[in-house]
Amino acid sequence: MNKNWTIYFKDFAAAAAATMSFSMAATAEQLPMPTGEVILTVSGAIGKTNSQAGAKFDLDLLKALQWEEVNTFTSFTDGMQTFEGPRLSSLLDFVSASGTTIGASAINDYFVDIPVTHAENQGVILAILHNSKEMTVRDKGPIWVIYPQSKGEAKLKKFDNEMIWQLISMEIR
Repeated sequence: MNKNWTIYFKDFAAAAAATMSFSMAATAEQLPMPTGEVILTVSGAIGKTNSQAGAKFDLDLLKALQWEEVNTFTSFTDGMQTFEGPRLSSLLDFVSASGTTIGASAINDYFVDIPVTHAENQGVILAILHNSKEMTVRDKGPIWVIYPQSKGEAKLKKFDNEMIWQLISMEIR
């Protein structure tokens, strides 16, 4: 390799590395940084991040999303229950998700795939409040994926597998 080509190649490589670094830094600044304890990480096919791991959320960042109160039945609870939290579709929009499947993981390593279409079609929320109380790990928190459903639908257990509690991460694929 001649000397001029080597210098050109090194300059090109340095410029490419600087551009990639700047590009990744710009992406990382698109979402606000969490200031409290991180309770959810979203990664994978997302267009906006705030860390190298993807998009990290504390309670305040989740509260900034479109919240909804849902009165629903589950096969895991007795009678009608009230849940509150951000709409899953709001979170997906916030991170500019572009996949078709959400790989959801819980604290206890339970894992389930949730179709992205359920976010809008089923009105799924990421429940943080249960009957007006913040959920702890002991009572299925801090986040429980809730599908609004009637008492009859809850008895069919159609969405039981997807109603993951103690949710800590989602990978959009």
